[in-house]
Amino acid sequence: MEDAHALRDPGKGFFAAEVYDGHCGPAAANIAARVLTLNFQSMCIAELEKPAKDRRLERDLLREAYLRTDRVIVESKTPSGTAAATFYLLGERFLAANVGDVRIIIGTAGKGRILTVDHCPGLPAERARIEALGGEVVILDIPRVQGSLAVSRALGDLPLKPYITAQPHIVEGRLGRENDFVLLASDGLWHVLDLHEALQMARAAGDPQRAADQILFQAYAQGTPDNITAMVLDLQDLTKDLATEKMEILGDED
Repeated sequence: MEDAHALRDPGKGFFAAEVYDGHCGPAAANIAARVLTLNFQSMCIAELEKPAKDRRLERDLLREAYLRTDRVIVESKTPSGTAAATFYLLGERFLAANVGDVRIIIGTAGKGRILTVDHCPGLPAERARIEALGGEVVILDIPRVQGSLAVSRALGDLPLKPYITAQPHIVEGRLGRENDFVLLASDGLWHVLDLHEALQMARAAGDPQRAADQILFQAYAQGTPDNITAMVLDLQDLTKDLATEKMEILGDED
């Protein structure tokens, strides 16, 4: 299996959940799971030493953490790569970031919202970027970069640089009482389940680990063609006493 995941709960208003869907070997996913959030945390700590007016936004630091992690993977000379999705709780705020097709969904008042973007080579903006760099998108079973990779953004993938970029999509938001669950999962899940089905199962399970197990079981029972890594987070203890009912999106950058 080429996937990796991580959970970090050091306290002090910080929590991280991460899913990495590797390809061409496990090395890139394992490196990312080990260093990406540590890069982000170290930059956040360094910013606190600056005057408040000079500090960079956390979402800008997270973008740099993705790019730093990509450089570490490339410098390791592994040919592997990984799609990635990371979800951070910073007090009542959150950051959700991704490259590739690992998704993060958040429950909102009995419904749900996708916080990530599937970076597919067939998207007009992605195709234009790749072709401007001298690459090509080849339609085989699906659009693929250089006829090979089915995602246009990832960490690593040294043989496909510079066409594969590690620039993440990032959403920053403020939680509301309407937010109950967060689900991170690799693309194998979304081949057979939609966000509403997955969130319904999470709400019915009564326990995050049981929810993740049941969601995986259902996806495999429905014939997903891919391996899956999935994580379910229960936000209800955190959000039940918040002053605001509705979630607020503070920034959405690709």
